[in-house]
Amino acid sequence: MEQIYNEKMSLVGYDQFVCDIFINWEDVKDEILLPDRKKGSGNGTVHVFLGAADSELRKEFANYYNAVSEGEDTSKGAVSITHYFMKSNVLSMLGFLCQYKQSKSEDFSDTVTKVLLGIEDIDTENGLLATKSLFKLSTGSNKLRPYFKQFDEKGAFYKVIRLLLLPNSAYKIALYKNSRNEYAAFWLIGFDDLDDFSANSSSENIRRNEIHISLKNALQQIFYGAPGTGKSHTIKEQTRGEDVVRTTFHPDSDYSTFVGAYKPTTKTVPVTTVIGTKAVPVEGADGKPMTEDKIVYEFVSQAFLQAYIEAWQKFNQLGAGEEAKKEYLIIEEINRGNCAQIFGDLFQLLDRGAHGFSEYPIKADADMQKQLHKAFAGVTIPQEDEINKHFDEEDIVSQVLNGEVLLLPSNLYIWATMNTSDQSLFPIDSAFKRRWDWNYVPISDAGERWAIDVNGAKYDWWQFLVAINSRIYDATYSEDKKLGYFFCKAENGVISAEKFVSKVVFYLWNDVFKDCEFVDAIFNDEDGGKLSFDKFYTSEAKNSKVVEEKVALFLKNLGVEDVSTEIMSKNDTINTDSVIRVNGKEVKKINAIPYTIIEEYVNQHRDMTAQEVIDIWEPFKKYSMRSWVVANKEELDNMDARYANYSYKIDCSDGNSLWVNKDGWMHRPANPSLRDTINEFIHAVNEADLGITITEENV
Repeated sequence: MEQIYNEKMSLVGYDQFVCDIFINWEDVKDEILLPDRKKGSGNGTVHVFLGAADSELRKEFANYYNAVSEGEDTSKGAVSITHYFMKSNVLSMLGFLCQYKQSKSEDFSDTVTKVLLGIEDIDTENGLLATKSLFKLSTGSNKLRPYFKQFDEKGAFYKVIRLLLLPNSAYKIALYKNSRNEYAAFWLIGFDDLDDFSANSSSENIRRNEIHISLKNALQQIFYGAPGTGKSHTIKEQTRGEDVVRTTFHPDSDYSTFVGAYKPTTKTVPVTTVIGTKAVPVEGADGKPMTEDKIVYEFVSQAFLQAYIEAWQKFNQLGAGEEAKKEYLIIEEINRGNCAQIFGDLFQLLDRGAHGFSEYPIKADADMQKQLHKAFAGVTIPQEDEINKHFDEEDIVSQVLNGEVLLLPSNLYIWATMNTSDQSLFPIDSAFKRRWDWNYVPISDAGERWAIDVNGAKYDWWQFLVAINSRIYDATYSEDKKLGYFFCKAENGVISAEKFVSKVVFYLWNDVFKDCEFVDAIFNDEDGGKLSFDKFYTSEAKNSKVVEEKVALFLKNLGVEDVSTEIMSKNDTINTDSVIRVNGKEVKKINAIPYTIIEEYVNQHRDMTAQEVIDIWEPFKKYSMRSWVVANKEELDNMDARYANYSYKIDCSDGNSLWVNKDGWMHRPANPSLRDTINEFIHAVNEADLGITITEENV
């Protein structure tokens, strides 16, 4: 733990470690989580007591205080102290509480929601949130109890500490001081009973796979974050293999486009004439009944009703003890539409009970009732009695199947996405917000190893994002305008200069920095002027092209390094002071190592098809700068020619071929900041137990 603390605290000037207060979660559990130890006392100020029931621990706490006060009278003195919290850690814990604790009360849910939406506006220093208090030792009732008193109540942070995290979490806390003898406490927040809790201490961002919080079972949740963080992708991955109905909100969306309405449609009907009082079909010259196309109006179900009907139909004829299959309604860009207008009376259905069904059914109008009655014809629900018990034995299921009422079933999941940068499009009121769980998707390195291609040079995409997001925050004091990893998607691991300018530079100049004075050095041009947007293109009207030299200049101004040295040519040989062997066979060239390994594997498994071999080696693509190692013919044809042509063909016994990537491999780079992709690949293959052993010997 000390290493984690040291790394973060040195960034804010506290480089002298004093002591740990809590180093293990269990040291906190028995005291700090007790209800009577949370509110404290004393003129309404905010106190956090750190005392423990054990007398020996009380003595230890006195020592902690003595370390801070440096021998002052512990019965009287109070030392000013700054508290630091990792923003990413706080957000992930709040996400957990949104899912698992909101059922406690509506007030709790409201508070969590407000904090989640407001915390992005709190200033941070190196990814750390800060607040101040006093540190004092209480001697009341003959009990030595150290405590933090008089927390700053301004802003949302008071609510984070006092109302949300203290009652529901445990901590690891360490004390630090600086050269001016000022003191600070670093808090790492977690749960004493969750072994898999982890926080990324080396970055202000927590990668999605490092957050222990799983909101996979949340019935209604909104994935929110900066543009390009992978919100839709996250939902796609979590709903893979499930039944999904997807829609997108926009300013013109309304109840009818979300739920359903009568719409004109063309229908072929018989031509009739009236003879007497009867309608008689009209026959053509061939003696067959004539038909004509007429415009008729029919009720057409939209996304909500489609998902609703399919969810209830999944209960049909379930066996005893069986659960209905999940149905997902996915709403993209939920705040781009007027939610109050779109949901209308469906808003009431969003109140779900512990059983997962809506607490308050609503009446369906006559048109919708007809549609539902028709859709549920023949549907029977064996769990009918069990469901009715949740509604005071009222025969609610029959009313649902008759179309009389609307009631969200327990297997209907409504998930949505929201860009924090678009919060002002249509304000979402607090009553609507608290009916959702909020899942923050942070900006993080997705590990795809994408590169920006400028005049043949390669610039690391993640390095660019780190650099530009720092400048965005300095200019806007907001997280909303930052770029997520998937803001601009690469093709075969490469973002072209044209795409970079049209998507990224355009967004930066027109949406982020448009109100700035472009005084930052990143906007400096080589001629002494400013790098205005028009300079990224040639002056040719119809055949205007991106000026890649200006793109390179912009990246250079940001401090983004050219990593094209990682791209090995076909003549690059292995260092003469080492020998690499694949199952005893010496390999002379760096880019020959991957295909030699895979060729050896193919020779060992002549019974495998080309695609089976490709599937085995697919996971190894993360070790390649080009994000691919082995490809089939179709994949190769879809690649940029400059990458497809630099590959090695291997024929397999099924008559098909595969191609092995020879581009982007590097071994023992002179620059230690660059990846040794060959060493990564060799290590992974040796660990995978594939019948291949790679050795490297110094000579």
